[in-house]
Amino acid sequence: MKNLIMALILSMTAVSAMTQVTLLQPTQRGNFVIGSRIGFSTAKSSVDVQSTTGSIKGDGGSSAQFNLSPGIGYFFAQNFVVGISMDWLKTNSSTGVDLNGGTLAPQKSENNNVLFGPFVRYFFPTGEDKAFFLGTTVGFGNSKNQFVSNNTTQTINNSLLTIGVGPGFTIYSKNGLALEALVKYNFARSNSEINVQDVNRISKTWTNAVDFSVGIQYYFGGFKAALK
Repeated sequence: MKNLIMALILSMTAVSAMTQVTLLQPTQRGNFVIGSRIGFSTAKSSVDVQSTTGSIKGDGGSSAQFNLSPGIGYFFAQNFVVGISMDWLKTNSSTGVDLNGGTLAPQKSENNNVLFGPFVRYFFPTGEDKAFFLGTTVGFGNSKNQFVSNNTTQTINNSLLTIGVGPGFTIYSKNGLALEALVKYNFARSNSEINVQDVNRISKTWTNAVDFSVGIQYYFGGFKAALK
């Protein structure tokens, strides 16, 4: 995580040295924006498990999530930006229903995911140095985990899809930097496939969450040679 934050800071510093920092209007057509947000959320889930030995539906447990979301976008039209972003998610969770059909107590776990996907925002300026915006994001990711059961290595394949939408508010400075706050509703769907002792099990989990995040963005109007 520290390396990711340092890389983002260095990227913004390099862009600052190569770009025109004085903007008459940060969200005008042809401008770029680069930056990142840090957020936190809690969530409840439901689960539906289908296997050759039966099905289980019920409480999918609860989770608390920390996320870091760097990205870069381009204003294709006045106040309208489209870009690409990365989400690093660190999740602490507690299971709900016993997925093996038993009565085991909830288990705690921790995992990390990296997602990539597009984002879209439309800004509603309320003055020369501030604006409301409405945005949406889509993230895709895959992961593979292995564990040993009865001296046999088992593999779990996971796929994750997230969709988020929500309003935000940003305040600009004259040098192109901006501070923003965002409230976002997130829907996530994860699919997991595992084979244990010749029993194939597919697990689908749906998660609904609302998170609050803050971030720093840098708006610039084009590239030019760095000053010597």
